Amino acid sequence: MLFSASIFYPKRARSFDFTLSEKLTFYSIIAIILYVLLLLFIETSFGYDISIYAYYLLIVPIITYIIGGAIRLTEYENINGTFLGTISFEDEFLVIDAKQYQYSKIENLILHGNSYSGQRNENTRSGPMYSNGTNNLISFNYKGEKIWRNFKLDSERHIDELQLALLQIITNEKIPYQRKYLNLINLEHRTYIKFELFIAKLIKEKRIECTEGLLLIGYDSDVQAKELREKYCC
Repeated sequence: MLFSASIFYPKRARSFDFTLSEKLTFYSIIAIILYVLLLLFIETSFGYDISIYAYYLLIVPIITYIIGGAIRLTEYENINGTFLGTISFEDEFLVIDAKQYQYSKIENLILHGNSYSGQRNENTRSGPMYSNGTNNLISFNYKGEKIWRNFKLDSERHIDELQLALLQIITNEKIPYQRKYLNLINLEHRTYIKFELFIAKLIKEKRIECTEGLLLIGYDSDVQAKELREKYCC
């Protein structure tokens, strides 16, 4: 087995499935606004001179708001869905829910696999600080059927395992070559000699242009680019 992960079935809508910190933050803000509006309404409508001490009660929702902000610093997103079954990359086929899909018959493979559990969210101002690693997707066509699944990555190491599996499948042409499949391999794994040799093969077989191939391999200087060109393009 090259790679394995849990399949995730998300709910259709997030709705009001707030985390604890989101609930505390949201409800405390609503409480502050409504309480202030209530006091202003009483003063303007009935002419009552409300004591300043009445406003001291705002300390309660303010403290709640602060607590919510503190909780979010160690909080993960809610698991808004269910886990059922596994997806795995084997040597000759992909397995989803115990059903085998031959690589040679897979078409239009699309894969997004960069979200892992414990990853810091891009939104650092509100809401939970960490991702639960379920925002990953694989989809493809197989014998006229469209297949797609979300899956969970547990750590950065899990991403590395996925990338090594893709490197193995794509460079060994287990799945029929398409130029766009090279984009599934991230920059780190394009530095592997296995990837470089595969690009060299594509260049020599004229399945990819020399310049594009060298850009995929990557180089740090014009001197290195010249060396690569002489090595693989002549």
